[in-house]
Amino acid sequence: MNSKPQAWPRYTVARDGTSIAYEDRGQGTPIIFTNGYATSHYYWEGVRAQLDPEYRTLIWDLKGHGYSAPARNLDECSIPACADDLIRVLDAAGVEKAVLAGFSLGCQIILETWRQHPDRILAFIPVLGTYGRPFDNLLHPQFGKSAYRAFKAIGPKISRSIMPAVRLNMRLPTTHTVTRMTGMVGPDVDLAKMKPFYDHFQVLDGPSWIAMGVHAQDHSAEDLLESIDVPTLIVSGGRDVFTPHRLSVHMHKSIKGSELFLLPSATHAGLLEHTEAISARIGEFLHRNDLHVS
Repeated sequence: MNSKPQAWPRYTVARDGTSIAYEDRGQGTPIIFTNGYATSHYYWEGVRAQLDPEYRTLIWDLKGHGYSAPARNLDECSIPACADDLIRVLDAAGVEKAVLAGFSLGCQIILETWRQHPDRILAFIPVLGTYGRPFDNLLHPQFGKSAYRAFKAIGPKISRSIMPAVRLNMRLPTTHTVTRMTGMVGPDVDLAKMKPFYDHFQVLDGPSWIAMGVHAQDHSAEDLLESIDVPTLIVSGGRDVFTPHRLSVHMHKSIKGSELFLLPSATHAGLLEHTEAISARIGEFLHRNDLHVS
């Protein structure tokens, strides 16, 4: 397995003792970016670069992902535990209130944070993600259910033995072709853009990854949606086979006063496909709502 790249300069500690990596740069209203399942900071970098001149931006890695250590306790890969990790990053950075942006699984995490610490949240920006039970809609309902059963059956011990095969597969030149054929990414996303995602599997911790997927399917923040009363911008992709647009519509209708931004041609890789459009829409949303720390 390849060694991890040079670590980010800052760390905090989860309640199970796992080291959580984060980066903190810039000044202004804080925005914290939460990554998706099996991803790291590279998905957000384009958007973050557009916001850096005006905002303080923080980005962090989930347990077992990127620069963060593998989970010491796999029960702490639950969505509520990840929400606690997010708050610990804010605490470590000395941030009282922030705009919470989440991609994919990160949407569940930021919404769950509303249950624990609504007083710490200035606004929500869920991007290409749902409020719960993500396997229900993965590619096709039957495929998602089968994938969930497989994840649950694998468990941490088996995951260690299958990770070499997973890592090898992610290095194959045909992987990107298959990813595009299934509609997971659009035709405009070339291999160079997706390579950081494939490379990330070389450092992804198998047990943490599997445990987080199982916990994600057991979680829903749907019960929280109607109680959310901070500015919310929901970004949806018309060709997202992971999070169908109808789920974003439901979230939009449930969160009073929320805004829905649909990119008709965006797949689940919309942050890479439509970086400028998403960045511009987020910037406009933040300016219009005059978001600031009191």
